[in-house]
Amino acid sequence: MAQSKRELTAEAAALKRRRSMRRLFLKTLRWCNPIGWWLSLRRSLTGGSVTLLLIGIISMNIVWGYPWMGMFASCFAMFVVGWAINRVMTPRLKVAMDLPIAVRAGDPLMTRVNLLHQGRLPAMNLYAGLDPNRDAAGRATIELDQHKIRMLSIPEMEPRGSAYFDQVLTFVRRGVQSMPAVRVESLFPFHLFRSTQWIASDETVVVTPRRMDFENDMAWRAIQANLRGLAVGLAQGDHQHYVGSREYRVGMSVRRWDFASWARLGKPILREFNSAAKQTVTVFVDTSPNEEAVPLPQSFRWRRVTEDEDISLERLLSIASAGLETLVGANVQVQLVVPWNAPSVLHKQEQSGDLQIVLCEGAADPIPLLMALAEAQPIDASKADEILNALPHPGGTFHGVVFSRRDRETVNGSNMPDLMWINVEDFTEEWFGNDPAGASTENHTDNPSETREGAMA
Repeated sequence: MAQSKRELTAEAAALKRRRSMRRLFLKTLRWCNPIGWWLSLRRSLTGGSVTLLLIGIISMNIVWGYPWMGMFASCFAMFVVGWAINRVMTPRLKVAMDLPIAVRAGDPLMTRVNLLHQGRLPAMNLYAGLDPNRDAAGRATIELDQHKIRMLSIPEMEPRGSAYFDQVLTFVRRGVQSMPAVRVESLFPFHLFRSTQWIASDETVVVTPRRMDFENDMAWRAIQANLRGLAVGLAQGDHQHYVGSREYRVGMSVRRWDFASWARLGKPILREFNSAAKQTVTVFVDTSPNEEAVPLPQSFRWRRVTEDEDISLERLLSIASAGLETLVGANVQVQLVVPWNAPSVLHKQEQSGDLQIVLCEGAADPIPLLMALAEAQPIDASKADEILNALPHPGGTFHGVVFSRRDRETVNGSNMPDLMWINVEDFTEEWFGNDPAGASTENHTDNPSETREGAMA
């Protein structure tokens, strides 16, 4: 047994040596590749190095003698020595970013990028900035502020020193997005050559659904009125259990007057209700598609839209996020149930298969709820019906709100409890963030109450 273990250890060590020799051989081939050297030199040329190259070529075509030989020698020496110094003085940097917990899609994000120099030689003549165009994912999800897109100049960095710069960027799609790489260019010495490196930060940020245009979206106004009515009803003691009456005394909290007992006894009588200290509203975001719905326009003036993006789902999540903020702002405790992809950046969560359950106290920060919506994914209608039927029936402190793209009549469930059903596609208005380009308003109703009646069950 001991001999077999030694043999296995020897074979593993031999395999490791062979792999190391193979990597070394491939690196040597890449290092000795003349095409790679030429492409690297071509990418590193600047205006100063091209000028030196042109002067050297011109001096070679003139009759040899003083001062042309000296000019050619100086240009050649500056070209070779400058390129070597530029490569030797390339800094070894590490990136750290100061980021918020979450940001709205479409809202500008101010980030501070810290560069930490880990080399032994000083770094000079540096230019640094975020570069979302490095990969296809960054080009599809990130927009940089055009007024602050230029790279920051860093004159000098000491060994083990640091520098920072601020930049504004905008994420156009929700989800857990990766921060773009930092592009650093070294132009030492004398801006003759440029050595470029891209440094990945491995930082991620949670991008929550896009903010609603509260001024122009008539559908949201109708939904907000119903949600505020629910919050006011909870605050005033609706859906509570009557337990009895008692005589009023000075200093008692007045909830409900019992006028019939007051008239009969001739004393002020109060009605008492038994309710929990906190009223909780369970909100389920039904991300199943509505097959009969007309798709929203794909062209918008305010942002890019990719082919794989479900605009109807994004509008649903934006309305749901605004509704959650309304309920939490009205001092209502909210329990959110939403399909999700389990992002690793979320905390204080309960997992139940492919569902996430997040609880948020009333008048607290609704960021955990919005972060849960960041990774919401569409589900089948049958799966959504199972979740709805599993919700408890009204009683005690249970109150339910469903945001959906389907009509309640199309839901297959006989045991589904009595819920406030909000179908975001019942509204004829198609505003989402702004007026869609070329959208027609002929079918828009002039009476918001007509639209409001068809949206709430």
